Amino acid sequence: MSNNRGEVIDGAASVPGPAFSPDREVLRIAFLALHVAMIALGCLAFATVVDVIGRNTPAGFTVRGIYEVSGLVMAVIIAAAAAPAFLLRRNVGMELLVPLLGERSLLTAIASIAETAFLLLIAWRLHAKAADALEFQDTTSLLGLSIAPFWFAASYCLLFAGAATLWKTGGHLLALRKTDPRRLLRPALILTLIGAAVAGILASLVAADATPGWQAGAAFLALYLLIVAGIPIGISLGLTGFGFLFLVIGEPQALAIVENETARALSSDSLAAIPLFLLMGSLAVQAGLAGDIFKAASRFTAGFRGGLSIASVIGCGAFGAISGSSIATTATFGKVAFSEMKQRGYDAGLATGTLAAGGTLGALIPPSVVLIIYCVLVEVSIQEAFIASLIPGLLAMGLYLVAVVVQVRLRPDLAPQAEGFDAREAMRSMAVAWRPILLFLMVLGGLYGGVFTTQEAAAVGAVLAFAFAVTSKGFSLRALLDGFAETAVNTVVIYVIVIGANIFAAYLTLTDITTSVLSVVDLETTPHWLILLVIMAMYLVLGSVFDTVAAVLVTAPFVIPLISGMGYDLIWWGVITLSLVEIGMITPPIGVNVFVMKSVIGTAAPIKTIFKGIVPFLAADLVRLAVLTLFPILTLWLPKVL
Repeated sequence: MSNNRGEVIDGAASVPGPAFSPDREVLRIAFLALHVAMIALGCLAFATVVDVIGRNTPAGFTVRGIYEVSGLVMAVIIAAAAAPAFLLRRNVGMELLVPLLGERSLLTAIASIAETAFLLLIAWRLHAKAADALEFQDTTSLLGLSIAPFWFAASYCLLFAGAATLWKTGGHLLALRKTDPRRLLRPALILTLIGAAVAGILASLVAADATPGWQAGAAFLALYLLIVAGIPIGISLGLTGFGFLFLVIGEPQALAIVENETARALSSDSLAAIPLFLLMGSLAVQAGLAGDIFKAASRFTAGFRGGLSIASVIGCGAFGAISGSSIATTATFGKVAFSEMKQRGYDAGLATGTLAAGGTLGALIPPSVVLIIYCVLVEVSIQEAFIASLIPGLLAMGLYLVAVVVQVRLRPDLAPQAEGFDAREAMRSMAVAWRPILLFLMVLGGLYGGVFTTQEAAAVGAVLAFAFAVTSKGFSLRALLDGFAETAVNTVVIYVIVIGANIFAAYLTLTDITTSVLSVVDLETTPHWLILLVIMAMYLVLGSVFDTVAAVLVTAPFVIPLISGMGYDLIWWGVITLSLVEIGMITPPIGVNVFVMKSVIGTAAPIKTIFKGIVPFLAADLVRLAVLTLFPILTLWLPKVL
């Protein structure tokens, strides 16, 4: 996951420096809450594993009430981890105006104000939900636990995050006073024009009887302006949605929607798999599983020219089955494989292009965070979607391997001569790689075999990865805490986007955007292939400049009705959507994976070299996209068989 400056998120689990300062103490308290939250997440994962083991033994025992409280506990965990993510400004955004304005401080202050407003808004609404639950004595159905304490705890955690962000905002505003006013004049003028444009759009809804099409279009325009102004994507989605809801249906209903959508996202059982899969991936890195995978793969590919590039593709695919994230896979394998390829004399473009493109396999091969969110959004089975994405993911890996082989065949100077295959060394490396193999078989084998649900598979994987991490040679408590912090911060970033997108989507639903879209696009007369082509082009563009989660969530309200109206399977479309946004991750001008790779290798290669190295893999992606579109059976066959 990258932040709004394109940096790779690290744990930042401790606050440097012994001296006392209010900022440092606030951050220290925030990270204390974060680590308590992650311990709670670990306990929840462990209890889930005990329940899974218990019900699959002859005794048939279960952990009573684990599933009815897991959503409530998860809501508190996410809320408790919010403060560090906001204090460290990890929310995903686009700083398009920084190169134009040459000034960051004013944009930072405005983004911080927006973040504070959003946090205080959702904290207020969760407190209202808790008060209602207390008044009406709402309880869980099995254990009879009052749900009010959970929502009070979540609201107070978010209130602390809002107060801490407000304190940070004050610091940004004070810093502006020390800035030369002449440097602020141009940014202030442009931001004022953006603010006036947003205000004018909002006023147009009040001053006239706006059509549903204009109501939806105005919301998208206002959203884009806020994102351009540097406000993080999730915050822009939430504030835009709330602002338009407030104007169209009034304060009480708008606040009720914010309350319901926030609570629904935080306590979602399906979304609860996301932090557990992220924790599994982070702990797998701590345990050194990526190195084990790469070492084993490189022994088996030693007989081929370009063997390390081939091993990198295979390794990225295998690690993707553990991490579920393309950015995490790129960052991890970039560190593991690039230095060795450089030492062996591999061309920098081939090496970096292989790793940046191979990183997308982290999302294409299940489990996938983006696919989980898509399935929750369109209400299809996550398990079926994971099964459906397996063959397309393997197809992506196969075509990437072909891209490597073709490159080194046409240009032998890109990679050194093959070292020669040693069967004994290859088998020995497989013995070394037993941990990732076991983790892969336990998680995906149990999931595909119907032994686990998605959340249970994530919990089993997290507990097993934790066991590998604490028993590894390089284990340290500091590294473990950094891994916990990384997981928590990345989780908060995703949930902020989901909450904001849910609020925005609620407004779009209110405008009846489905009817508006279907009235513009006549499905009876317009060729379906043309509609698909336009939608695919849109996703390729969005994926190259937008966060993948946000791209899926924002477009779903008007894309899904079109796909359903044309009679296409929504699981098939989920796999296609995932493929499209992941292609965008390596597509110029932004291509997030490319910049992640650049941050890993530093000055070892310029950014243009990485983009040049990506081109053959982009060609492979387009071939894969065409094959999956023309032959949906490749996606839908395996779920029917299993």
